[in-house]
Amino acid sequence: MAKSVPAFINPAILAWARDQARLSPEAAAKAIAISVEKLLAAENGDAQLTFPQFLAAANVYKRAPSLFYLNEPPAGFQPIQDFRKLAEAEPGAFTPDLTAVIRQAQERRDLALELHNDLGEPAAEFTFSATLNDDEEALGERIRSFLDVTATEQQAWRAKAFEHWRAKIEARDVLVFLIPGLPLREMRGAAIAESRLPLILINSKDRTNGRTFTLLHEFCHLAVRASGVSGFGLDERRADAARVEQFCNAVAAAALVPKSWLLNETLVVRKGSEKTWEDDELAALAVRFGVSREVVLRRLLTLGCTSKSFYDSRRPAFQKEYDDLDSKKSTGGPPRHLVVLSQLGRSYAQLVFQGYYDRRLTLRDVSNYLNMQVKSVPAMEQATFGLKG
Repeated sequence: MAKSVPAFINPAILAWARDQARLSPEAAAKAIAISVEKLLAAENGDAQLTFPQFLAAANVYKRAPSLFYLNEPPAGFQPIQDFRKLAEAEPGAFTPDLTAVIRQAQERRDLALELHNDLGEPAAEFTFSATLNDDEEALGERIRSFLDVTATEQQAWRAKAFEHWRAKIEARDVLVFLIPGLPLREMRGAAIAESRLPLILINSKDRTNGRTFTLLHEFCHLAVRASGVSGFGLDERRADAARVEQFCNAVAAAALVPKSWLLNETLVVRKGSEKTWEDDELAALAVRFGVSREVVLRRLLTLGCTSKSFYDSRRPAFQKEYDDLDSKKSTGGPPRHLVVLSQLGRSYAQLVFQGYYDRRLTLRDVSNYLNMQVKSVPAMEQATFGLKG
């Protein structure tokens, strides 16, 4: 006979966890492999789950089993309320995976805040701010100045542009996490505009140059204090969200591709009044700025160097490339510790190791917080601090 869960499990927590995971009773029951009637009865306190069923529920809801024995639901996590979804997505609906991603990021932020305080180095207030009424070109320049990015160093970044822009932003006490395994149709990027250690999430399925634009787009979200989830296409049914997205797109483009720099590029000067662009010309400019061809073409449109009709004619091809990324299969890659370092960021990883050096964390804590086996921690440490093996 299957062992039942002890009677003091809180049925209200069971219902709360399912609701927070954004799962219907039918979807949750199917994932746990029980009937809907059994699940609802357990949530009402009229029945008990067996111990294996309880563990399955905790796994499905992505919650620690110990949480279900609390007297009341934990305070703190609330999904972002103001956000943009892809045009084909159901407005206002977070998928369970996206909900879990945001919750996990906020939990990591909580840990980082705690470590900063324990180490006697409280995270600085994020003071950079803007409004939707600011001039987009001027704000783009102000962002470059705040992050201390010059044209000379940006030209040298080329294929490593995302890593360098990320390092500049992380140096301002912003946490930047790459999110694996989430379809691009659910999230391209997200921003959580906290006063200390604000968060930027980037979908790792996106191409490197696409990640760079999303990174600056989400940074603009932080500047205007507008948390949100970004994908492709504006949600025309929400004028307020559309305005924020359009503004952040324009500012990100201005920061990445400054007006004076682009207009003085030899290739642009030679074009004169011609409005059409070959793909290799766009690619050459994209390499110079470390952005995608679409960002370059959009910037050229903004500055009057191409026509709206030409831009629109090229968009379907760009969109198909993005769509193809979701179906692209992984063909191997770097060692596990380098993948994790890319996902969590050097700034966060260094903070965790500092907690270990200061004896605030155990080696087991480090392996848990960095999501890897204990035996892989030394390799992670070397990569985090750029040490030789």
